[in-house]
Amino acid sequence: MHAITNFVIGQRLQCKYPQHGTRNILCNRDGQIIKAGVTKNGLYATIKSDDGTYRSLSVSRMIDPVLS
Repeated sequence: MHAITNFVIGQRLQCKYPQHGTRNILCNRDGQIIKAGVTKNGLYATIKSDDGTYRSLSVSRMIDPVLS
């Protein structure tokens, strides 16, 4: 289980995440948390990267998440 469960909007999130959400290839994801919530699949966080892209990431798939 991950230690990160309390997201605060505006915090910076850095983690490794599977490419396309399911593959065994990990990509670095970094951005500011815009939205966080709970769905039937568990916790998620929507982040906005520095280049302006938005990504919705599942907490259960995050590897080595760091909040700053």
